[in-house]
Formats: sequence, C-alpha cells, structure tokens
Amino acid sequence: MVQLRYALAIAAASLAVASCGDSRPDTGDEAPDTAATQPTAAMQTATLGPFTYEFDQDALTAADIELRIPPTYEESMPVTKLIPEARAQQLGEQACRYGESGEVSECNARQEIGLALALLPRPIDEYRAAFADEDIGSTDLSPVSLDGADGFAFTAEAEGGGTDYRFYSIENRTILLARRFDGSADDAETDEAMDDVMRSLARSFEEQLEEAG
Repeated sequence: MVQLRYALAIAAASLAVASCGDSRPDTGDEAPDTAATQPTAAMQTATLGPFTYEFDQDALTAADIELRIPPTYEESMPVTKLIPEARAQQLGEQACRYGESGEVSECNARQEIGLALALLPRPIDEYRAAFADEDIGSTDLSPVSLDGADGFAFTAEAEGGGTDYRFYSIENRTILLARRFDGSADDAETDEAMDDVMRSLARSFEEQLEEAG
C-alpha cells in the first residue's frame, strides 16, 4: 500500500484564509495502519479510468482543474482535484494568499492545497525519461508502490510549500497523484481524508489485479 502523510493523498482542499504553499508529505511506500473510513452517506464514489476511489464530501470537494505535468510543465490535462471543504467554500473570492508575496488574490482550485488524480496516456518509462532529459537524476526521484503498481515520486518545493508528484505504472499507462501542500492547519486536518482516498484507490488496483489473474 502507498504511504501517505498526505499521498493516492489520487482528489481536493480546506481554508482559514488560504495561503497556498505546501507542507511536505511522507514519501514512503506503505499505507498507514489506521482503519479506513467506514462508508457513510457522505462518501462519494468517483472513477479514474477503469479504477474507482471514494472521498468524504464532508471533508473534500471535487473541482476540475488543468494539471501541468512535470518536469517541464508544458503538457497539461483536465483532471479532478480534491480540495479541503473549508477552502473550497472560498473559491472565487478575493481572500487567498498564495506563495510568499503576501498579496491577496482570488482563491482558485489550481493553486489550492489538495489532491489531483490523473490517468496519463503514456507508459511510466517515458515520464521517467523526461526527468532525465531535464537533468533530474534518480537521486531526486524516490521509489513508491501502491498495491502492485510501482513507480516514482518527485517533490517540487517553492515559497514555503510545494507539490508531491507520484507516478504509478498501471496497464501500460501511468497514474499521477499530485498533492499540493502548505503545512497549514487546513492541510493537516484533511490528512486522514486524503489517506482514505488513496486507500480506496489502492483497493481498486488490487481488485483489478485479482480479476486479471
């Protein structure tokens, strides 16, 4: 299972007055031993290609964003991002401070803390090679695994926060989980909800692998 302080950490955000840096999640390979959240009326099931995941609508809100793919960030694709509910309530308002400038700007889902989930079109080796092409070596990438799906993680940090990117190889394609963090109380309060998302996605991986053979 994947380890998350965050981590599949794979989809959204929470707010006091949004300051969107990000606090560093764990980068290990094992999921926490805490019990998964029991299904309730608040649990929403969503799909990621052939896989499914669940999230607690009382804690997280799903938003549509354009996710830029590292390391060049020139490629982007529409994805779902899970954002802490409190911060999601302020999207569109002039109430957020992103980065270290201290300037108040419009709250937006792309810059908010949360978990974005993407099913990328190419095999993971092509994404790994893109990092090598940018002179980002293996020492900057750490191995990760999520119930039979192996891959690598890369963390981009800037202005007191950052994004933890996890690439997983699955069926000749790549799943990318991108968690933006800022170390705030909002970030910490949704850790368990993010963990539950990752656990539910991992269960879907496991079920698909069992069906395949």
